[in-house]
Amino acid sequence: LISSGINAEYGGQKHDTFVSIKYINNILTVHSDVRGKSKWTKCFEVKNVVLPVGYHLGLSASTGDLADNHDVKMLKLYEVDLVPGQTFNVDEALKLVPSADGEPDRPHVDDPTPLFSRRVKTIFYICFGLVFLLIVGGVGYHYYNKYFLRRNNKKRFY
Repeated sequence: LISSGINAEYGGQKHDTFVSIKYINNILTVHSDVRGKSKWTKCFEVKNVVLPVGYHLGLSASTGDLADNHDVKMLKLYEVDLVPGQTFNVDEALKLVPSADGEPDRPHVDDPTPLFSRRVKTIFYICFGLVFLLIVGGVGYHYYNKYFLRRNNKKRFY
């Protein structure tokens, strides 16, 4: 996983890997445990993050052209209680605009388009395989005719 400061190898592990995302008091913190030893490594922390209420949480993963599998086995969500004396106004929270201090907005960069699509590559590999099999079959047929059939057709007179 490489994004937003996270650089960890989650794929190919023999054990489960974990990510902890915490949003408490307008501070967003992300930790990871890729070794399966319950040792959390801080990936990043962003202060003054404003997240309004009324949104949905979504998870996604992408591997590009690689054949890999990512399973979300568990998702735990907790509501942090207010500190005594602290108030929460739902109407104001609904009007908040999402924002964060820290890194400036990064420009969107599209993934590079592949030279050939997956379908074109598959058709090319199938055609290449068929041509290879025809060549090997032709060489084998020629060898069989030249050395085995002709040897048996020779008549010997004693």
